[in-house]
Amino acid sequence: MHRLSLWILLTCITLTSFAQESAVVSQLEANEQADTLNSLVKVDTNPQKKVKIFAIPLVFYSPDTRLGLGAGGIATFRPAGTPQPSNVTFSLAYTQRKQLLVWFPYQIYFGREKYVAFGEVGWFRYVYQFFGIGNNIDNDYLEKYTTEFPRVRITLLRNVKNGNAFGLRLAYDNFNITQYDSSGLLLQKNIIGWQGGQSAGAGLVWWKDTRNNRFYPTKGWFIESSLFFENSWTGSDYKYSRFSIDAAKYFALGEKNVLALHGMAIGTVGDAPFFNTAFLGGTKRLRGYFEGKYRDDHLLLAQAELRRELFGRIGGAVFTGVGTVFGTPGESAKIRPNVGLGVRFQVDKKQKLNIRADYGIGVKNQGFYLTFGESF
Repeated sequence: MHRLSLWILLTCITLTSFAQESAVVSQLEANEQADTLNSLVKVDTNPQKKVKIFAIPLVFYSPDTRLGLGAGGIATFRPAGTPQPSNVTFSLAYTQRKQLLVWFPYQIYFGREKYVAFGEVGWFRYVYQFFGIGNNIDNDYLEKYTTEFPRVRITLLRNVKNGNAFGLRLAYDNFNITQYDSSGLLLQKNIIGWQGGQSAGAGLVWWKDTRNNRFYPTKGWFIESSLFFENSWTGSDYKYSRFSIDAAKYFALGEKNVLALHGMAIGTVGDAPFFNTAFLGGTKRLRGYFEGKYRDDHLLLAQAELRRELFGRIGGAVFTGVGTVFGTPGESAKIRPNVGLGVRFQVDKKQKLNIRADYGIGVKNQGFYLTFGESF
């Protein structure tokens, strides 16, 4: 396949993957997207070229968006004295469902790579799915709501020794819900955040990254831990604190097999709005359940995946996991398991970047996922 056509395909997959995400997305997503696009377009690292821009048209389709048209690309530049190129990814899309997505992930190195700033700036008009909060929800319950919101994400890290980095994180959304399901739970006005509002917070972040490859690691650790606050002094309409830890460990089993283990824990104190609660489901947290199928103040998750290179650019994976959310008064936690199979197609042999197609099965739930990069 021609490289440009392949890049267009993958960028479209990126857009449709966003369409499946909830209002709460990993702080790593923008960073990962910038790294992925940087790899795919083979950014020229010639230090004589200060700025390089690559742009393409976009055409995509998904059940959530129907037909979508837009443009996307990446701009790279190199601050003085910094070997690693910095980048800003830009994407603009409009769909038949009158959804508008505009976002600019960025990754900027400075101070001779002692510091890195990454995050995202964007504005979105989108239709989300809400399944309720807690474990005692009807499996068939679903309501939709339409939102418009700007988003700003800023994480500033200072690299220290042995793969460790420490820093600060700022996050801002102004969540304006413009349309509700007339018979839904949100209009009963007893769910925190039903009216939307301003979500603004700050926190501390610790990273440890000893992976030997960002896209397809075969050994090492990746850990992100954060302590995050929202309050009136941060400019938020809500008051809560959250601690989270997200860790993955990789083991090479021979030349072609990799065992990847992943764990996550989230704990919340205070009154977080429903759109900022911890959730299970989607492309990364228990494939087989809808994104946000189960959500509450607290989350525990464990996953394992065995990945194998099969032949040529083709690979495969088997995965399983268990997770739970809890925190609703008078309700006990329930374990949600999943299993699944996946196929991988390697689009970049040097950096081992894959398109992944996964089919996951949960309890009374199942789903197919097509995107780039590994789940963890």
